[in-house]
Amino acid sequence: MSLKRAFTLGALLLWVPLALAALVSGSEWLGAELPGGVPLGNLLAASILFAPALAGWLAARPRTRQRLWATMTLVVALAWLPVSMLLSGNVALNFHGERGAAWLGFSAVVVVAVGVSLLWALVAALRGRG
Repeated sequence: MSLKRAFTLGALLLWVPLALAALVSGSEWLGAELPGGVPLGNLLAASILFAPALAGWLAARPRTRQRLWATMTLVVALAWLPVSMLLSGNVALNFHGERGAAWLGFSAVVVVAVGVSLLWALVAALRGRG
């Protein structure tokens, strides 16, 4: 793995705890509205899924089942925010009733898929196959 690729993977993976810390802080700026009324915190939450999915995709060997899985995971991570907005019926992601349970299930599947993709790619890379 090249130094440039390793640096990019490291930066993507470092983003996750930084973004999580920002979300957990509950800072007022997280509620700042982006164009379309989407709170900045929602975009930050989506980036927590997207960054490791992209890292898994970058670390996966091209033209392998691993890369195919990583590609599907990347697409699902990109779709997380729009699907979340559709399930909630609003851009603030305020859920009511069964829609909240469906969203939690969807989010859990995305988190597991991203984790599997990233772990698979990193283990393969460490074993010298990536």
